[in-house]
Amino acid sequence: MLNIEIYTKEWCPYCARAKVLLRSKGLEFRETDVTSGGAAEKAMIERSGLRTVPQIFIDDESIGGYDALATLNAGGQLDRLLGLPVTDYRAIYDVVVIGAGPAGLVAALYAARKNLETAIVSLDIGGQVGTTRELTNYPGVRQVTGPDLVQEMYEQLREYDVDEVVGERVVGLRLMPGIVTCDTESGKEVCGRTVVIASGAQKRRLGIPGEHELTGRGVVYCSTCDGPLFRRLSIAIVGGGNSGLEAALEMEGIADNVTLVSRSGLSGDQVLQDKVAASPTTVLEGHEPVKILGNDSVTGLVVRERATGAETTLDVEGVFVEIGLRAHSDFVLDLVETNERGEIVVDGHGRTGIPGLFAAGDVIDMHDKQVIMAAGQGARAALACFEYIIQRT
Repeated sequence: MLNIEIYTKEWCPYCARAKVLLRSKGLEFRETDVTSGGAAEKAMIERSGLRTVPQIFIDDESIGGYDALATLNAGGQLDRLLGLPVTDYRAIYDVVVIGAGPAGLVAALYAARKNLETAIVSLDIGGQVGTTRELTNYPGVRQVTGPDLVQEMYEQLREYDVDEVVGERVVGLRLMPGIVTCDTESGKEVCGRTVVIASGAQKRRLGIPGEHELTGRGVVYCSTCDGPLFRRLSIAIVGGGNSGLEAALEMEGIADNVTLVSRSGLSGDQVLQDKVAASPTTVLEGHEPVKILGNDSVTGLVVRERATGAETTLDVEGVFVEIGLRAHSDFVLDLVETNERGEIVVDGHGRTGIPGLFAAGDVIDMHDKQVIMAAGQGARAALACFEYIIQRT
């Protein structure tokens, strides 16, 4: 039996996702909580060389964090490493839903309630909401964490006969008369008479030298998860929207020095701007990141003043990237109409220009990105699938 270890922190959505993925494969693991820092946190950093959670070890070999685990799983390498059999799926489903955020979970729920044979294919459960600390504007629920809300949706869905293909990344769609085939990175095929694309959005990257090489070694994308690992260090936060401002406020009592870098002016809610202005955070407006410095870990961030072109090096040990999201639509860009942001264009029923292909949630051309709107669009798309199917039978 393989020895699986995982280092986690309280209220870390990526830790929760890693545990869900491992449990979905029937695996047992030993968990070490590093929330309080101390010897456990030091041991994790020494063993992995990384300052992010979770950190996963299989037979004492460092696998990395959640993204690394998900990538191994999506490519089929994890199953081969664990000696797990390939799962067979029904030949053709009525509805295949890609994505398991609010839009995807609700679409699958509505499809199942219409007695349609349904499968949900997703890299993880929860989407962006699974990484949201607190929601206070979801109707009927005064206050809830994102993971808790998603868990309620997921548990409700599991009351129905829905096949779950979790841990799989869809990399392409193939169209045949009356059938859409979803190809996954691991080589699986999941076919449906209709498909709902609810793949959501993902964190934007800076795309500058040093970012990829130092990810997890000082470059992080979740201040809530990884912020406490930068106690008494100096950090830079890139992004002037709500996520950047919230990260600056969150890190104010953790890091020794916080510098907020914004390419233009601050664009977040005024209440957040006022709080940051009253905090010790240094704000550099009109600056853009050019290069992240460091070999084994981050040692600095080079920024350029856009007005003059003058470059400055910030002496920081962490770079927090908070520059928003981009639609996760790469696998359908050659099939459907999208806008300049890669968001899928749909009509009032969630229909794309391809018969049998629908879309919902943050992946579509929608101005406002709200949980309640994504859930409603998921329901709308599922009902449109039902109508599409009964008109052809």
